Amino acid sequence: MARKLTSKQRLWVEAYLETWNGTEAAKRAGYKGNYDTLKAVGSENLAKPYLAAEIDRRLSKAAMRADEVLARLTEQATVNFADFFDEYGRPDWAEIKARGHLVKKVYPTREGWRLELHDSQRALELLAKHHALLVDKLQIDWRDEAQRLGIPASEVFERMIQEALEAMKHAD
Repeated sequence: MARKLTSKQRLWVEAYLETWNGTEAAKRAGYKGNYDTLKAVGSENLAKPYLAAEIDRRLSKAAMRADEVLARLTEQATVNFADFFDEYGRPDWAEIKARGHLVKKVYPTREGWRLELHDSQRALELLAKHHALLVDKLQIDWRDEAQRLGIPASEVFERMIQEALEAMKHAD
């Protein structure tokens, strides 16, 4: 059974999740004392398993799963700017509210409202990296290659070293 937190401990957890600083969390939660005392309280609270478990529980509740991150990035990369405006070119506030995670800024100008979306090129870059479409270096598992060829792994490794050295000579 989970241990019930005191009101001060609940406040400390809340403050810790906002600041990521045990000393500052102790101060905000209403613990009394000088800096050293508050630092000790923060350190002690972080060491208490039931408080650490509460922090973990809260973080896991708030964290996005990997598939959710990829879905958001995909939406960000493919969003249509026109979706946020009605047929008269005015902001569609319901759509902006519903898909606000895609909107970087909305502000009025002399000409009307200005809307900035998050960078779709950056989202595409992150998706491409996830799917290994942008590889900065060639990765070869020489052990698999040796097994495929039916020869000792050391021989494949030696061949790869020789080919790499030869390629470097011709690159200059």
